[in-house]
Amino acid sequence: MEYPEELLRNIYWAFSEGTIENREEFMNLIRDYHEEISGSVFPIQPEEIIFNHPKMVLQYVKYTDTEDFEEPQEMIEAENGENFTGEELLFKIHQVGVNLEDEDNCYFEGLTFATNDDPDFIDIPVYFLDTGN
Repeated sequence: MEYPEELLRNIYWAFSEGTIENREEFMNLIRDYHEEISGSVFPIQPEEIIFNHPKMVLQYVKYTDTEDFEEPQEMIEAENGENFTGEELLFKIHQVGVNLEDEDNCYFEGLTFATNDDPDFIDIPVYFLDTGN
């Protein structure tokens, strides 16, 4: 199965905003943040289907106290069991990315396809959560 090589490259967001429980509040915050930082209109429609698969694994870099790092992986699933809208995917990415809220690399820079043959997640695409500081 083919998966997009990159997703959501043109969205500006910081996981340092912390835990946000309400999806509507989250969308208002991310839209405002993006428009303030970029000076442009938020580039996706919340209900637009942007990933046409029911599951994905997000892998990211988290630095430890000893200057080493780990690469946790977390699976997210589409609520409808088929695909992710922009709103749902961004909200679920934030719920994973909030683990980086106190890190230097807390800025969202998109997703990059890594693999779909990880032995722990056969036939589920693994995407690297690209972050910056």
